[in-house]
Amino acid sequence: MKKKLLSLIKIAGFLVVLGLCVFGAMVIVRRNDSDYKYKPFFGQAKEGNIDVLFMGSSHVINGLDPVTLYKDYGYTAYNMGGHGSVMQATYWELIEALDYCTPKWVVVDAYMLEKNYQYLDEMDETASESDKKASIDQFHLNMDVWPLNKLKIAAVKDLIHDKDVQKEFLFDFSVYHSRWNELTKDDYDTLMGKENVTSRFGSEMRKEVEMSPTLFPDPAEGQELAEHTVGAEYLMKIIDECQRRGIGVVVTYLPFCATTDDKMAANSAGTIAARYSVPYLNMLNLGIIDIDCDLNDPGHLNITGAVKVTDYLGKWLMENGDLTDHRGDAAFEKFNECVSLASRENVDFLLGQTNFYDDLEMLSLDDVSAVVYLNQGSGSFSDDEVKKLVSNIAGSDKIYNVSGPYILIKDLGDGKTIQGGSNVTVYEAGDSESLDGIATGLGTMVYQPVEQLFRFLYPKEDESINYLYDDDHIYDDIQIIIYDSESGEILGRKYYKSYGCEYKED
Repeated sequence: MKKKLLSLIKIAGFLVVLGLCVFGAMVIVRRNDSDYKYKPFFGQAKEGNIDVLFMGSSHVINGLDPVTLYKDYGYTAYNMGGHGSVMQATYWELIEALDYCTPKWVVVDAYMLEKNYQYLDEMDETASESDKKASIDQFHLNMDVWPLNKLKIAAVKDLIHDKDVQKEFLFDFSVYHSRWNELTKDDYDTLMGKENVTSRFGSEMRKEVEMSPTLFPDPAEGQELAEHTVGAEYLMKIIDECQRRGIGVVVTYLPFCATTDDKMAANSAGTIAARYSVPYLNMLNLGIIDIDCDLNDPGHLNITGAVKVTDYLGKWLMENGDLTDHRGDAAFEKFNECVSLASRENVDFLLGQTNFYDDLEMLSLDDVSAVVYLNQGSGSFSDDEVKKLVSNIAGSDKIYNVSGPYILIKDLGDGKTIQGGSNVTVYEAGDSESLDGIATGLGTMVYQPVEQLFRFLYPKEDESINYLYDDDHIYDDIQIIIYDSESGEILGRKYYKSYGCEYKED
């Protein structure tokens, strides 16, 4: 009897250990992209801390930033957008999200409204096998994080036709079990409860500048898509669902280098929004962004474009949304933490990268104070892209009217943010102009352009300091000084030499 009992205990122990091993293997090999993006959503939804949901494709992921919205307006949002998400995938993403929270507003972007197919694993007759595979992979980002229940089964069956492919989503170990050779430290950290998750509430900010944006012809006035598409049908279902639940819904079409067909789809989205009497913000032609500064590639915004678009939406919500400014409320401390973290990440990127154009892009954000100096004879004065980016920082066109030298000082003051913007002061001087007694975090500054190889920028409190002179960089025609306006600490210096319109960090 004792032997039998001992055997049963051993078998039970073996099964427990085996179960734990299998469970651990399932956790480790499971691709964690979806968890990274959506895990924080569950915590904020449980606390009732989400005012707005952003829905759509990668245009939304890269174009609407909950951190910026909270920093400038105090409104809380989560970016639910998925890479490659067509409207039918966005619909199910929304239905899943509404199972956990009831936001006051849903912002749904209508990009890819023209897609006229039901199944992501079949698409249409123009789709290649690689297109279908990419579509399935992208849908994993949307779906993997959600628990297996009737809602997820309904979503998968509605969007995936092949039953074998359906199993990939309903039992994802079947597709991820062979990932052993792809595993990283992050995968093992997940098993230990130290998973890496987004600090931007689902958004992803791109930080490079598109140097050759493309413009496409406009369609005929009011011209729309030639047919009622599956995408249009699911946009209507999204609006229907929100109105049925008493949730405000606003349809958008975020700016990018839209093709003629894209512009027709944008017109069709406007007609659908009007039919349901919901607001429609077609941002393609509102002049919100500068395509020479605010794109990461022709189809996606970079971080400066995202900030501009998010602020435009924030102003709209301030005027129409009846939302509460949560800044200063202890219940929303996580949002305050993420604002600080995002700012530090932006500054770290700025200090660590070596592309002059990207420096100028990042300096247009209100994360750090800086001095930008372009010396007489610099190739930057004949570079239209540099002028655009500098003008974007300064908020003026002065750079276009000088031949050199030129100085720009952007100072964040006490670093405090007011609703709809930051407390920033900008000083500029060009050619023979001087600056005298300007208040900055570096002190009360004086600037004098004496000659090409000798110029002054010093604080009146200590005239022995000349920030613009360095024996090791006397021939560098571009200098950037990055500093903390509250402490006066110099965080970094960057020097470039221009060769025509090419720039090399020294």
